[in-house]
Amino acid sequence: MPTLPDTDQVSPRVARLARGLKLGANSLLVTLFGDVVAPRPQAVWLGSLIRLAAPFGINDRLVRTATFRLTADDWLAATRIGRRSYYGLSEAGLQRVLHAGKRIYAGDAPEWDGRWTLVLVRGDVRATVRQKLKRELLWEGFGAIAPGVLAHPNADLASLREIIQAARAQEYVAVMEASSLEAFSLRPLQALMHQTFKLGDVADAWQALLRRFSPLAEDAAQFAPADAFFVRTLLVHEYRRVLLRDPNLPEALLPQDWPGRTARGVCSAMYAALLDASEAHLHAVVEAADGVLLDAKRELHKRFTHT
Repeated sequence: MPTLPDTDQVSPRVARLARGLKLGANSLLVTLFGDVVAPRPQAVWLGSLIRLAAPFGINDRLVRTATFRLTADDWLAATRIGRRSYYGLSEAGLQRVLHAGKRIYAGDAPEWDGRWTLVLVRGDVRATVRQKLKRELLWEGFGAIAPGVLAHPNADLASLREIIQAARAQEYVAVMEASSLEAFSLRPLQALMHQTFKLGDVADAWQALLRRFSPLAEDAAQFAPADAFFVRTLLVHEYRRVLLRDPNLPEALLPQDWPGRTARGVCSAMYAALLDASEAHLHAVVEAADGVLLDAKRELHKRFTHT
């Protein structure tokens, strides 16, 4: 790992938080752009991204390669000012992180009305369109209950419409609504959801997240700025990784001891406790194309709330 400026040094206790994690440059940068850049649509200097990634063991070469790939994949848009390169979210990248943010930073799920949103995909759709559509729908929390059939109990219809349009699949997708019939037992549906979403594996992942972060929760509000940024980024990164596998099912379809409830509460409290100090670190480190990093605390403080 390269030598870091004193202001970027992470304490040994906090650094141990990353043990055993496989942190890829692409994935970490997506976390950073989604958590830090999306609330303030600015382009960030490549040198700042290199400095932010260094404490996670990601060197400048890996950051440069990742920004190139993410730009090629239409996540980022590059801007050149003099000899410096700046990166912001592209229009498609912003749409992706905003969709993800609705899940990552949402408050508790609304009470379920028993209805499902079904997405039926025609069999003659091109493979590239089908793959893109399925990838985006799975990230949105849909489950593939049969070939060409995906379901969600609390779908955001505006996001669904944007996903279908972005995949150019309007002519190949039918969207329907379904509901359970009271005359039939809910138990088979619960079993189907357990199989479809592999809830046992998801529960294990939530438990692992809690074991990693809970020991630091009590002291989070006292962390130094560099430590607060490090923990905040890892927290969102790992929470996002598990959430990708969790369909956020209604209470009626979940086991009573579902660890995702506890994990959301711990993440919400820690994020709030880390926010001010981590933002101080970002303002000290990040240079943007239009000058200093904008203040986004009002927007950030809304995260994980019911608003």
